[in-house]
Amino acid sequence: MNTQPRVSLSLVNLYVALLLLTALAGSWVTTPLRAEAQTTTGKFSQKAFESVWKRTDQPVAVQRAGAERSWYWGPEPLSVGLYEPYTDAPYGQRLVQYFDKTRMEINNPASGLVTNGLLTTELITGRVQEGDDTFNEQELRGADLAVIGDPSNASPTYRQLNAVFNLPESTLVSPKVGEPITRLWYKGSQATNRFENFQYDPASQVAVMQKSFGIPQAFWEFMNRQGTVYNGNSYVKGLVSDWQFSIGFPVTEAYWAQVVVGGVEKEVLFQAFERRVLTYTPSNPSAYQVEMGNVGQHYVQWRYRGSLPQSNNSLLNLFTTPVQPQWYKTSAVLNIRTAPTTDANIAFNSQSRPFVTQLQAGDRIKVLRTVKGEEVEPGNDRWHQVYEKPDLFVYAKYTELLDMPTFPAPASILSNSGLWVAVSLETQMMAVYNGSQRVFTTLIASGRTGYETVEGNFRAIGGYRPQTQTMEGGNRAAGNGYKLEEVRYVTYFYLDFAIHGSYWHAKYGLAPQSHGCVNATVYDASLIYQLPVGTPVQVY
Repeated sequence: MNTQPRVSLSLVNLYVALLLLTALAGSWVTTPLRAEAQTTTGKFSQKAFESVWKRTDQPVAVQRAGAERSWYWGPEPLSVGLYEPYTDAPYGQRLVQYFDKTRMEINNPASGLVTNGLLTTELITGRVQEGDDTFNEQELRGADLAVIGDPSNASPTYRQLNAVFNLPESTLVSPKVGEPITRLWYKGSQATNRFENFQYDPASQVAVMQKSFGIPQAFWEFMNRQGTVYNGNSYVKGLVSDWQFSIGFPVTEAYWAQVVVGGVEKEVLFQAFERRVLTYTPSNPSAYQVEMGNVGQHYVQWRYRGSLPQSNNSLLNLFTTPVQPQWYKTSAVLNIRTAPTTDANIAFNSQSRPFVTQLQAGDRIKVLRTVKGEEVEPGNDRWHQVYEKPDLFVYAKYTELLDMPTFPAPASILSNSGLWVAVSLETQMMAVYNGSQRVFTTLIASGRTGYETVEGNFRAIGGYRPQTQTMEGGNRAAGNGYKLEEVRYVTYFYLDFAIHGSYWHAKYGLAPQSHGCVNATVYDASLIYQLPVGTPVQVY
C-alpha cells in the first residue's frame, strides 16, 4: 500500500479555528496540548499544567483572590515534569508534575487532558496505580506520615486511615444530613466518645451524603465555592474548580483531631477524599479555615523517599530513556496477528484503514515489547508486539536486531540549545538533537518521486489534529482523493507537510513511500508530537 495521507491546508486552518472556539468556550481542562505553543514557561513542564494552575492559583499568587481562599495546588510546582510508568498511556509512560497539594497528569499527549492524581487513595492503601486497572503494591505500604498538622504528629497517619478507608455502608455510623460531626480521632483509632466542642458550629454539620459518607458544611461549601478565577485572559467570578476533578469523592468519614499545627495544639476537623485531604480549623482566619492538606509533599516523601529526579527537561528525558523500543529486521515472510498465536486473526484491513498484514523479508519493525505466546517452533515462544490499539504481533523467530545506519551530519546546527529535529532524506532517517548533541535516532519514509518531501529549515506549527482522525484531500500533482483513518500524532512543519505515524507499510529506512509527509512509526511520531510548537525542523 503506497498511498499516503496528505492534509489540505484548509482542513488545518479549520482545526485551528475549532481549537480557538473551544478555548473561548472555556473548556480549560480538555483543550489539546497542541492548541497553543507548548514552550516550558517558568517551572511548568507543559502549558496545559500551567493553564490549570492559573485558573485557581494565579489569583492567589497576585492577591486577586483577597480573603477568599488559599492555594489549590501550591505557589509553584514542587517538581520538574517527570515520566512515570502507566500501562494505559501511550507506550507505558505518562507525564506528571507534583505540587504541594497534589499531582497533575497527562495520560495521553494527543488529547491533552489534564487529570489529578488519586494520591490520597494511594497513600492510605499503599497501592501505587500504574494503569487504569494496574497496581504496584510489592514494595510500598500505606504511608506512616502525619495526614494533618506538623510532621511530628503521631496520629492520624495515612496508614492508620486504612482501617476506615471506604468502609461498606453497613458498617458506617456517619452522621446524617443536618447532624454535627462529633467523633474524635484519638491515638490511631476512632474514639467512641463524643467531641462536643463544636457541635453547634454550622460548619461541622453534615451538608450532603456522598458515597454514604457525610460531608460537613465547611467542606461542601469549599468544594462548590464561587470566587475569582483566571480564564486565560482576565480575572472573573466563577466556580473555582469542579470538585470531582480537584478533590474527588470522600473515602473516609470526617473526624475531629487534636494535633499540633505550627507548634501550637489545635482542634481540626479533617476528611480524606480520593485526591485531597480537607481540613477545617475554626481558630484560623476565615480565608484559611478550610484548607487542603499537603498531599503532594507527603506523596513525594513516601514514593520517592523525598528525593525527586532533578532533571529540568522532561522532554529530553523522553528521548534519552534507556528503555526505548528497538528496531528489528525480518528474514522471512511473516503474518501480523492480533494476538501472539497463529490462531489469531490477521490484522484487520480496509480501504480506509489499510493496516499492513504481512511483512516481507528485509522489512523494518519497531518492537514495543516482546511477549510470551504460542511456541510455533520448539523452544521459541517469543512474539514481538509492533502496534498498540489495535494490538498487533509477529513471531520473533525470523527477526533480528537491526544494526542502525550512521546518521549523516545536518547541513547546519539549528540552535545552540534545546531540542530540534533533523530529517535526512538521503538515508531515510530522523534524529532529535539537544543543541549540537544527537540524543535520538530512528528510521522514516519520506515522499517518493513526484511527491518529494520539501527541504529546508522549518518550525513545528500549531495546526494539529486529534489522535484518531480522518484525512481527506487530493495529491498536489494529480488531484487524486483518498481517505485514511487512525493517522496518529500529526506534527506539521510546513503547510500540509507533516511528521506523522503510519501503519500501512514497514519500509522505514529503505526507500521513500509517501506523498510528501515524513512517515514514522506511531511510537516515534508520538515523541515528536510532544515537542513544543516552534521546535526547529531541518529537512535535507
